[in-house]
Order: sequence, then C-alpha cells, then structure tokens
Amino acid sequence: MKDRLNIGLLVDDIDAVFTNESCKGAVLAAHSIDANMFIFPGGYLDPDDISDEHLKYEYQYNTLFSFACNKHLDVLYVMMGMIAGRVQDNVKLSFLEQFLGIPVVALYTKMDGYTSATFDNRIGFSKAIRHLIVDHKVKKIGYVSGPKTNVDALERMDTFKQVLMEEHIPIVDEYIIYGNFEESSETIIRELVEKHPEIEALVFANDRMALGGYRAFKKMGLHVGEDILVIGFDNSVFAPTLNPPLSTVEANAAELSYQAVYNARYFLETKKMQHMEINTHFIKRASCGCNKFDTEGISNLLGFDHTTKKEDINLDAIHNYLFGTYLRGNNLQKIKDDISVLVKMLFEITDAKSFARYQKDLEILFMQLINSSLLQYTTVELFFNFLIYMQQALTNKINHSEGKLLIVNTFSKMYRDLAMSNCQIVQEQQQGLDRISHIMNNMTASMFLMEDNSDIPYEIALKNLNSIGIRSAYLFTYQNVIHHPREKEWCKPNRLLFKAYCDSNDVYRIPEEQQLISSDKLFNNPYITTDHSRIMVLSPLFSGDDLYGLLFSEVDYKNFGNIASISFQISAAIKSLLLLEEQHEIQTKMAVNLNQIKENNQRLSVISQSDELTGLYNRRGFLEHAQSAISNKRNHGKRALIIYADMDNLKMVNDKYGHDEGDFALKEIASILKDVFRRSDIVARLGGDEFTALALINIQDYQNIMHRRINEITLRHNKACGKPYPIEMSVGIYEFVCSPDIDIYDLLASADELLYAEKKRRKGLA
Repeated sequence: MKDRLNIGLLVDDIDAVFTNESCKGAVLAAHSIDANMFIFPGGYLDPDDISDEHLKYEYQYNTLFSFACNKHLDVLYVMMGMIAGRVQDNVKLSFLEQFLGIPVVALYTKMDGYTSATFDNRIGFSKAIRHLIVDHKVKKIGYVSGPKTNVDALERMDTFKQVLMEEHIPIVDEYIIYGNFEESSETIIRELVEKHPEIEALVFANDRMALGGYRAFKKMGLHVGEDILVIGFDNSVFAPTLNPPLSTVEANAAELSYQAVYNARYFLETKKMQHMEINTHFIKRASCGCNKFDTEGISNLLGFDHTTKKEDINLDAIHNYLFGTYLRGNNLQKIKDDISVLVKMLFEITDAKSFARYQKDLEILFMQLINSSLLQYTTVELFFNFLIYMQQALTNKINHSEGKLLIVNTFSKMYRDLAMSNCQIVQEQQQGLDRISHIMNNMTASMFLMEDNSDIPYEIALKNLNSIGIRSAYLFTYQNVIHHPREKEWCKPNRLLFKAYCDSNDVYRIPEEQQLISSDKLFNNPYITTDHSRIMVLSPLFSGDDLYGLLFSEVDYKNFGNIASISFQISAAIKSLLLLEEQHEIQTKMAVNLNQIKENNQRLSVISQSDELTGLYNRRGFLEHAQSAISNKRNHGKRALIIYADMDNLKMVNDKYGHDEGDFALKEIASILKDVFRRSDIVARLGGDEFTALALINIQDYQNIMHRRINEITLRHNKACGKPYPIEMSVGIYEFVCSPDIDIYDLLASADELLYAEKKRRKGLA
C-alpha cells in the first residue's frame, strides 16, 4: 500500500462562501484518495487596501503561509485566484517562491511556470450574455468587472465585449465599472445605474458583487428581473436563495478543487499534469427575466422525457447531473445505487395497484437518501430540480387522472420530507452555535481560576471541543509574544512551545521539558495519530499586533466555521492571562514601590473584568461583583432579581450585513441594558451574544414590570438606530432573596432555564 499523501491547501478566509465550497471539494477529494490535508486559511496579499476596521488585524492570518514547507507536504495547492487576485504578477511569483521544493498547483488562476486549475470563463458566460440579447431583446447592457489585475476578471470582460460585438450591440465604456469582487461594490453599482437609468440589464463578474447590486437596486426601488435584468458568475450557494433567484454561470469551486486534488498522486508520479480547465454552465433563474422552470434544459441534461421507457433510462446522465465530478471518487456507490432504485421505482408507478406495491419501500428509500451524505455531493437545488422534472415527466406519461393524482401526492410528500430535513439541518446548526457559546464561556471562566503564579492552563482551552466537531487539537505558543505590526516583515520562528493537545474528549498538558520543538515538527509531532487520514486546519492565536501562537485542529469541513470563534476566544483568554502574569511579575519585582503596584493592579483589574467591545463587566467581573453583593450582610433579606439574556439573530446579522454590524448590534444590546438598569446595578456581557444583570428591588413579582421595561426601551433603541434588522434579545428573569448562602452560579442557571423557556414560548414550541 502506498504511503498516505500529505496535501497542503492555502486559502483565503475559510468562512467566505466561495472559499468554503472550495475547501469542501478539496476535503472530499482527500478522503476519496485517502490523503491527509493541511489547510492554511490566510488572507489577501494586499491587506493595505482593506479599509474595513473589522479586518484591521486580519493580516496576521498571512503568517500561517510560512508554515507550509516540503518537510511535511508532498504537494501544495494554492488558491492564487483569491489570495493574490488583486496584485501584480511579480508579487504573485515572489509569493510562490517561498515554497521552492514543494510541487505547487495554482487554483482559480493561471500562473506561468506552474501547473494550474481554472474555470473556462467563456463558454457559460457567453451563453448567459447572449441569452439576455437574443431571448430578452436587451440592447443596453452594463457590466460590473472585477479588479483590473485579476486574470479571471479580464477574461470575463473580454468575453462580455466579444459577445456584444458578435451580436452587433454597441460597447458603451460608460456602462462598464470595476468592482472588487465583494458585496461592498454596492456603492459604485448604484452610482452607475443612477447615472445611466436607460440600462436594461447588468452583468456581474461574480455573484458577490451581484449581491451588492441587489442591495443597491432595492434602495433605488428597482425590481430585479423586471425593472432591471441581472446575471452573475460563480453560482454561489446563496444565488438560488436571493429574491428573485440569481441567474448565473455555474463555476463550481468545489468541483475544481475536487478534480485538482483527486489528481494529486498522478501529478506527483508522472509530473505530466497539464493546465486543468473546468467547464462552466449557464443557469437560468428569475433575475434575468425567466420565470418558468427550465424543463428543456433539465431534460437535455438528464437524458429522458415522458416518452422514455424504464429500460431506456440513462442512469449515468442522472448521476452526472446530480454529482458531476464527485463520481470519480469511491464514496458515492451506495448513493448512486439508491438513486437508480428510486428512479426505477417511480417509473413503475403507473396506477393505484403499482403505487400500493412500492409506496412503503419508496418512502423508506427516500428518507434513507436525504438522511445520507447525499447533499455533500450535490445541492438542494439540483436534487429539487431532478424531483420536479421527474414529477413532470411521469405526470405527462400517465393518461388517467387517478395515476396523475398518485404522482402528485407521492412527490408532495418527497418535497415535504426534503424541506423538513433542511429545517432539521438549520436547527442543528443553531444548536451547534449555542454549544460553542457555552463551551467558550466555560473555558474562559475555567482558565481564570488558575492560582497565583501558576502556569497558564492551556489544556483547559481544548476541553470539550469534541462536542463542537473538533476531533483533535494541538495548541502551540511562541517562546515569547511576537509583536507583529502590519508594516513589519514576518519571519517564522524556528522554535515553538507545544503546550497541550486534546484527542476526542481527553485533554493533556505537555511536560515542560518536552515542550520546545522545531517549527518544522508542527505537523508530525508524536501525539498526532496516523491511523486514519486527517483534515487539519491551522489558525493563529493573536490579539491586535501581538501573536501568541497557533491552534492546529482536526475538523471536518462542515465545522470549519467553528475554528475562528474558538481561536478568538482562546486568544482573548491568553491575552488576559498574560496580563495577569505581567501583574504577578510586577508585584514581585516592584514590591518596594507600593504606589506603582497599586496603579498596575488597577489597570489590570479593569482589563480583566471589562468586556472590550461593550465596556460592560465581563464574566469574571460580574461573578466577583454579583457574589459580593448577594453575600453582603447589608443586603441580607432584600429582594433581588437576576436576568440572563442573549441576542436574537446575531448569526443572521453577521452573515447578511457583516461582522461590523454584528458588533454594533451587540453594543446596542449593552446600551439597552444600561438604560433598563440603574447605575448601581451590575450589568455584564458573559461572552458571545450572552448578557446578564443583577439588581436589588423593593417589590415582589417584578418580572412583568422588567419585561415590559426591556421591550419598551428595546423598541425605542431600534427606532433610533434605523437598522434594516431588528436588535432584540430573549430574556429570563429570576427573583430571589439575598443571602450569604446563595451561589451566583445557581442563580445564573435558574435565569438561563427561564431564558430557554421564553425562547420556546416565542417560537410556539412551549
């Protein structure tokens, strides 16, 4: 048996839609060929051009690229089309020179002297643009290009101009603008359409800029698909969910990375891997003015219609439509067999008698399919299109009304089961986010319980990660905190300190005498098991300009979104604990200078007890002050209440409007709570989207008054903010009588139970 390959993958923001899909394809290919994959999620090579304050320190992610070396990687795939999509060729080549000695494959752009895998930017795009001109009689077409330095943007621009010339449509330079491949292109899109209201259609070089266009058109009162026709490029996962669904060119990021990685062993053995180009396809949806289901197009791809007999069904065409490139792997045989049986069963349902014979088996088989890994290898839209076309073909095949009704009922149940399955997936994702929040809060609290002058308990940071999809994790720190401002060139340290690791539910601290290791041993230390292929993601631990170390996590692509949150929380805890260590050192060294010690104590106490984003107490500050107030003899016998609150829809705000808006919403929740409570009350942010407060009261049954007060003040703040999304919270309120015997943790737990009861009530589940 051949040795397992070690494959490196350099990407930009792993949470970005396109990049996440690309990682998915690469991971599935790695599994298919039984290879290890090490993912380095960095950023762009032009961070100075990023004006977003939220991304001010994202350049620290680029330090990860330096850890990819030939001592542990057999081949390296680099998403050059994203990482270096906005820089000149000399910068790109200089970047790749650091990986000399590793066979490199450039993804999503062509690079001289390197094997590359790209999309065909012309065929699908030409069909899309010609569709506007020929089928919708559009004459005045605008174009939103990507950066002038991007190869794909230039090829798509050439295609746009070529089609207009062939169709004898004038090329109007004033109708062409250059965006940045991001939703933030919204402003220039609005300026273009306001300046040229005669434009009938707008073609975008990618879907993310089209998303910015949707926002601009909405503000202008224009209806996409009616007042202005829109076409994108990429077929991002959000494209069919827009209103109306976005007509676009499918450039499947997952398919490209899957094909490239699947060929890794062939590439290494033969050295003959040539430039790989992935076909693109035009997908008609409502944004281009097409409001009917594309029956003819689906029929051509599936290879059958209502005249086709069961024995003539082209199962290969159906499999290819649903799974495409993924058919090359060895993971789909069971799913392919189930699809084949499903199709044959449906073709045999022609009357009530045949329906009764297959009904139970059909229901079991369909549920087996949607509960399998089917949607890892196809999309909900493709599977839904397949079912719709099957229903139409079978309905047209049957001549009597009883049979047609059976078909309608059968497929209606399938659609319902598919929808319910998707709802369950969304619910599981939300539950996963809740688990992350609770685990991170508990982790932070536990790390702060260290005794004075003891070592930082790094192993606690890795506890319970298995419950949020982290199979194993390895935590390394630099020998000293590395101060790395943006303008300073990065130099990878030769040594790291291996502090702790977790494997399944067990966590371990590395003995001090074994901690110092070479940076080149990062990926093959003796604690990493080799009994299975591994998908590992590297992430930096940093705060601002200071780098603390690295987190190396074994995780499936479905849980990649958890990595950034985990790394951020661990980094925040390390920062605070290092400040506390600094406090201890100062106290020891400057014991003779009491005034200086007091000043440092005050400074560090404020930092360790305050939440940086909102200015409220953090978890530690709240626990100390709240327990003190409850136990105070002067408050003995007095009534009090504690609330536990969390913000509703923070993930939606982050995903749809950006993390800056998410931060704004969290600060606004804090402001609401400040207005609700008195200055003498204790208000805190526990972490993530969770808040709490403690207040002494002088009357009983104060919950209703407090609920009403929170609702009124929340409404007032929302009106003042004028945001397109609601800033709201769910609240649990628990009343009690102060006593030295009461434990603050018990009070929080009681309020938390009431919070979840309110959530259920608001969702109609109680």
